[in-house]
Amino acid sequence: MRYKNIWNDLRVALFLVYKAITRGNKFTLVLTILVTTLAFINIIFISALMNGAISKVYQQAKENYVSNFVISPAIDQKYITQAQQLETSISSLPGVVSCSARYAQPAVIRYDPDKDNLNVHEKAWTIKSINPADELKVTNLQSYMIAGRYLDQDDRDQIIMGREISGGYSASYEQSSLKGAQVGEEVTVAYENGVVRKYKIKGIFVTSFVLADLNAFVTEKEMESVLGIHNRASEILVKTDGSLPDSAYIDRLRNLGIERDQINPFVDFIGAISSLAQTFEIIKGIITVIGLLVAGVTIFIVIFIATVNRRRQIGILKAIGMKERIIIMSYVMQAFFYAVLGVVAGMLIVNFAVVPYFIRHPLQMPIGLVGLALVNRDLAISIISMLVVSMVAGFVPSWMVTRQNIIKAIWG
Repeated sequence: MRYKNIWNDLRVALFLVYKAITRGNKFTLVLTILVTTLAFINIIFISALMNGAISKVYQQAKENYVSNFVISPAIDQKYITQAQQLETSISSLPGVVSCSARYAQPAVIRYDPDKDNLNVHEKAWTIKSINPADELKVTNLQSYMIAGRYLDQDDRDQIIMGREISGGYSASYEQSSLKGAQVGEEVTVAYENGVVRKYKIKGIFVTSFVLADLNAFVTEKEMESVLGIHNRASEILVKTDGSLPDSAYIDRLRNLGIERDQINPFVDFIGAISSLAQTFEIIKGIITVIGLLVAGVTIFIVIFIATVNRRRQIGILKAIGMKERIIIMSYVMQAFFYAVLGVVAGMLIVNFAVVPYFIRHPLQMPIGLVGLALVNRDLAISIISMLVVSMVAGFVPSWMVTRQNIIKAIWG
């Protein structure tokens, strides 16, 4: 019997909603749905854009900077010993795609474009070495050569560098760079151990990720001749397939005898940029709340005006025995209807207009080209939040009006 009463109440409420919508002002209906749609699109767009930016930061760090993990020397050692054997062991682990060893040596790069010792530019930095064949498997730097070419395996008098070191190419740190060193020109590198070498700039790369573009590389063979060592490494980059949590890869690396302190995920190397990603998350949350408030206030105003204008009608309905809960339910359902249409329209516009546009025209940001990344979890939260806010916005004004005295509602 109880369920039958509830079903009857629901049918009556649905009838009231139908009459309110079909006999109501069509312009108000369209405007309400439009505002709700725009509020929902704003929530989804900002969320997707922030997710896209965060995803790009992590992608750049893994693809062009330090890959997924970096193996460092033990605390009491300067280099990783038996590097080649360790690389072989790491590469054999399930889930590991490849790895690549690097040397790192502080140095001063000297650039004298006119070779007259008058207009000399110097930059103190750390020169790193790569094994070009191995490096191709863990980073994508070779795809970002804006001028010249990537290093070959046997290059000994060649160097490649990012635009933040060479200067030019819209570098962010132009003042502290070599101020326009070009491919084919010569630089002198004075290493910390006293060795001085002259290199020809073979290539300049631009990834649009500052930390990656602040690197300069020579070949592994060249660096070993500078340092007078072999089969060692300052760091080993490890690329994984991402099929497992980071903790699983760390456990597998530790099983090889590598200490936990030597294993560093890529997030440990992006410093302030990682904080920037966290800031994006905060901004996304703030804008989502504002969007929900806009949608909620809009629906609240529409329902409030509707209930005030129909106060006499509500009074008459109560006078003939209509339950208050049915009247309130009808306005809550009306608000829910507005929200559902806004969500559906918003999803159609986002999926068939906004997202395709940004696939073709990604935003150029300091971290690279950024598109929209729709995350199912964020999408579900946004939809549920929109529906809940709309029902609250429909409940409050209808509850306020239905609580009035019947006589006052009819004659007030």
